[in-house]
Amino acid sequence: MEIFAYLIKVNLAIILLYVFYCLFFRNDTFFHWKRWLLLSVITLSLLYPLWDISKQIIENKLFMQTVENGVIFPSFYLNEVIVRADTGQANTAFSIWNYIPDALLGIYLMVFAYFITRILIQIAGIAFLLVKTKPAKINGRKIHVKKGLESPFSFFKYIVLDPELYIGNELQEILRHEETHAGQWHSVDMMIAKCMCAVCWFNPFIWLMKREIRMNLEYMADRSVIDAGCDTGHYQFHLLRLTYHKATAKITNNFNVSLIKKRILMMNKKQTSQLGMAKYIFILPLVAALLVFNSLDVLSSKNQWIEMQENASHPTAGQDNTLTALETWDAPDVTIEGKKEKDSIYVTVEEMPQYPGGDVALLKYIFENIEYPEEAKVQKLEDRVSVTFVITAEGKITDVTVAKPVHPLLDAEAVRCIKALPEVWTPGKDKGKPVSVRYSIPVRFRLSKPDQEKK
Repeated sequence: MEIFAYLIKVNLAIILLYVFYCLFFRNDTFFHWKRWLLLSVITLSLLYPLWDISKQIIENKLFMQTVENGVIFPSFYLNEVIVRADTGQANTAFSIWNYIPDALLGIYLMVFAYFITRILIQIAGIAFLLVKTKPAKINGRKIHVKKGLESPFSFFKYIVLDPELYIGNELQEILRHEETHAGQWHSVDMMIAKCMCAVCWFNPFIWLMKREIRMNLEYMADRSVIDAGCDTGHYQFHLLRLTYHKATAKITNNFNVSLIKKRILMMNKKQTSQLGMAKYIFILPLVAALLVFNSLDVLSSKNQWIEMQENASHPTAGQDNTLTALETWDAPDVTIEGKKEKDSIYVTVEEMPQYPGGDVALLKYIFENIEYPEEAKVQKLEDRVSVTFVITAEGKITDVTVAKPVHPLLDAEAVRCIKALPEVWTPGKDKGKPVSVRYSIPVRFRLSKPDQEKK
């Protein structure tokens, strides 16, 4: 499924970029640069799988050249239909493995919904708390007063604390710290990190990255307090005193957060040399490598599609796999505008023809109507027959043929069944107009083996 391929690429990029960040940037004191770097890592991870730099080359040259060389591209393939000789009935190539992707997707979406719900509940809790606060001003700074709140916090532009709990310079330190969070919109970073954790909840590296984002925001606020002239020793002692107070909500920017030791060490760390900024350029080759990797992956997929389509047009007798790559692989979304197999038959269209009830109904009809020829059983004939046909602009079936003859008995039965399909299709459309489109259905005739008969 495409969503799984997308998520795999996103999470591989997160792992790679997080390791790169830890190796080269984690201990820098360029906190603002690191902030944008971390946000860029998330943005790049989400977007690079969607950027295919090989798209124009492949569609305009490789793909078009293949069509010009006479390779037929049937517009649609159904799962292979298997006809068993022991029962004389058809079996679609479905098994429990077909349901695993849907089950995994269901589990993923349930956990995703759980984390999103948690975020919404936390936001609702903060909104409810703000309703119960009283607006006030301290030295010209607007705050929201909440009596008994031991751990002050900021959420977007809101600063919430109880000024009566602090004496001397402590209140000024807290205000400066939370003003930095609010003024620089640090809550946006945390919301992005939280949502990213919901999307990639199964990847431990995204949780580590969220912690890095939170810590860097605290470094920025701490630096702002020190630059404002506050005594470093007193401020660090103040942090230690508040270490064990419980945070109001993990979604907010708290004056008191965990890993206080790292914050103190960073405050005492020597400033990174300005020459150290040059290494931030090294992220560009890594970005380029990700784009090339994604483009090569897409190129490989499209080449694989071309190869499969060639095999479908010229199937080899004696293939023994129940499900080949052709039936299990989802072709990428590639459109060749106006490309036709013949003057009136399209091989790619914007809207594919539809059988009443969809593919399941179509497979069910074939299941109920196809039979294994008795003479073929006697001669022990088994093979795959790829039947192609055209759905006209009026929704009728015409030009039912076998891509490559296998045996007259098997070919005739497969063609007979397809010709018997009701002519009630919804025609395909290109540029909003009904057109004729070629379809293809692989039908495998298979004799049961002794061990299968026992089962």
